Amino acid sequence: MSTLAIESEFCLDQGFELVDHGEGWTTLACYVRARHANRHGNAHGGLLAALLDTSMGMAVRTSGRVDNLGTASLTVNYLKPARGRIAVHARVRRCGRTLAFCEAEARNGDDDVVATASAVFAVAPGAV
Repeated sequence: MSTLAIESEFCLDQGFELVDHGEGWTTLACYVRARHANRHGNAHGGLLAALLDTSMGMAVRTSGRVDNLGTASLTVNYLKPARGRIAVHARVRRCGRTLAFCEAEARNGDDDVVATASAVFAVAPGAV
């Protein structure tokens, strides 16, 4: 089993950090910087989508049985503007031989839910 870590240069460039993880779940976070903001000064939706997606994908990998996967479907619900530190908690709902189903919640520093997401990941055949 490999050590769980953020390996994507894109994610590292955005300042994503792995806060904690366990079997079937992860918590990632990042600070919304000026470069991440939309014209209103809030987190751009793309930043939140990437953070949610990455957190769910990493949650699938926590078992150590899956290393190669890809996002097949991602649904994001934006509930309120986000600023400051955003933390995402993601969990695996079900992981089969070829598909994994996940959900995640993004919260701001006041612990308000700012976005939710669900995703389906295609697990590459033979990735065990």
